[in-house]
Order: sequence, then C-alpha cells, then structure tokens
Amino acid sequence: MLISIVAGLALPLASGPEAFYASTERFGYTGTVSVYNTLSDAQNGRNARYSAIVVPQRDGSIYLVRNRPTFYEDFNAFLTNWYSNSGQNPNNKNEAFVQMYDDNASNWQNQKGYWNREHTVFTVEAKGKDATYPSRENPGDYARLWNAGAPQGSGESTKGTYLVYEYRLVATGLAGTDPDGDGFFESAGNAASYSGYFKGIFRNESERYPASNGFYVVNLVINSTSWAVTNSHAGSDNFGSNTVK
Repeated sequence: MLISIVAGLALPLASGPEAFYASTERFGYTGTVSVYNTLSDAQNGRNARYSAIVVPQRDGSIYLVRNRPTFYEDFNAFLTNWYSNSGQNPNNKNEAFVQMYDDNASNWQNQKGYWNREHTVFTVEAKGKDATYPSRENPGDYARLWNAGAPQGSGESTKGTYLVYEYRLVATGLAGTDPDGDGFFESAGNAASYSGYFKGIFRNESERYPASNGFYVVNLVINSTSWAVTNSHAGSDNFGSNTVK
C-alpha cells in the first residue's frame, strides 16, 4: 500500500524547491459563460441572468514560471492570444476574450508543473483568487472577461476581478532532456496536442457600461485548434520542471 501511495506523489528530481516553467501560445479554447446578479447565485448555479452562452473558438496563451529565474521571474498568466500577427487576427475582440495577467505571481495559491516519468507529457496547474484590474491603488492583474449577454462596448466593458480561478494544461508529444545534468528536464519542441481547462467566477466592474456588471461563471475547454499555428504566427513551446508525477 505504501509503495502505491508514494508512486502517485509528485517527486522533485533534484534537491531544492519545486521549479518549473510553461510557455505556449499554440492551443485554443471554447466553452460557456453564465451570468448571475449575485455571487451566491453564481456559486450555486441558480437564477442565471444568462445561462451557458457559448464561447466561440479562440486562441489561448499560458505563461507560468515558478522558482526558475534563469528562465524568467515568477509569473502567472492565462489569456487570449490577441497579439499574434501584431493584433491582426480573429481573436483580437471582446467576444470570447479572457485575460488573467498576474505578472508578479501575487494572486496564485497553488501552482504545479511536472513531467510524466517518460518526459513526454507536461502538465501545468494553477489556482488563485482576487485577480484584479489595475487602479490607482492597485497595480492589478489586467483581469478581463467577455461581457457575454451585454451590449458590446470598449475593452473597459470587460474589466473586473476573478474572485476565484483555476486552470490546467496538458501538453503531449514532447521530448524532455536534462542538458545540465541537474535533474531539471526541459523541452523547446512544440507539443503534438493540448488539453485542459480554465474556469472561475469573475465579477464585472465596468463603470462605463453598467449593463455588463454581474457575476460571470466561465468554463473553458482547451483544445489543439489555433489560428496562430495554422497561419504561422505562433511562437515555440517551452516547458521545464524538476518534478515528475
């Protein structure tokens, strides 16, 4: 019994804290958004103002770093890939837009990045809360979400706070190697497929478009469809970790 329990744990390959990075803009997502008037209704899934509005296919991007300063400082971002081809792409619009850009990793609570034992599959997971939009008092995390069901406005109509969120990405078909012999396995090759999810509760805080205000429950499903990849506007994947699971 003890052997089977230990086999399921995430084990650092080298001494020191768990460290990892995950950078990809080669996946897509779709899903649903439901809108509620109160947080309690959003948490309990009742009395929806709008229920399960379909999120059309969009390109996504993840940039997550923990304890790997040789790659970059700690960072935590999940967002629409609106910037490919200098913004000239079908993703650069409010509809289906999502953004949580925690550039100092201040709102995450639990984050992991690890390989399978063959170093062919990489998984990254993160949870957090209170990811806000910048204000004079708070540098914020540029938190935005499509104001589904409301009249479309400027980007300001989509600003607010992710009261809670979590996401998971699984990238397959990789070939992790340990070039420095220190137990930190890395891959700069592109994955063969992507899966996972992003979900959370978002409070819209638009001041110019009060019809957008409310509590949005977002459930996105990650897939391998990407306009940027198809049109050769996506950068290369980068994954690395000193942990296997």
